[in-house]
Amino acid sequence: MRSFRRSFVCSFCLAVLVVALALVARYPAPVCAASASLRFPAFGYIEDNPTATIAGSSATTTATATEGATTAQVQWVFGTVAGSYGTCTVQAKTTFDGINWLTLGSAASITVTTSTVNAWEVMSQAATTSVTTTTPSSSAAVGFGKQTEYTFSCSGGYGTAAPVTVTTIYK
Repeated sequence: MRSFRRSFVCSFCLAVLVVALALVARYPAPVCAASASLRFPAFGYIEDNPTATIAGSSATTTATATEGATTAQVQWVFGTVAGSYGTCTVQAKTTFDGINWLTLGSAASITVTTSTVNAWEVMSQAATTSVTTTTPSSSAAVGFGKQTEYTFSCSGGYGTAAPVTVTTIYK
């Protein structure tokens, strides 16, 4: 009789545990309304390395998810450059729909020579205490969208190869 009681109590406890776990699994945790910014870890930034192949006068990096970002610290480090590159810029572009790309800030002038490091920041418009409406534009954005990419362009001549390592820190 005792072993029957022990078996019954153990089975009952196990059944209660299984039902409790099933109920917890059935109802997921609530989602925060600000889920776009939850992409960023607790320490506040994401480091990304978009890639670009420069073999002429222009190139575009791979796109990076930037939803919730307000600042980008960008660094382009050139390897062994073949040829001469002059009057070169990098323009940040962002998209809200994944189709249409808008410029983000102004183009940054960069130096393209072997072992050159170029660093700059792209910042969204600062928050104000009142409501501000920006001028509608079909070519420029004041903040980061779903994705951001960088467009490299040279207008004063270009070589045959400019290997570059891009590091971007989004906050």
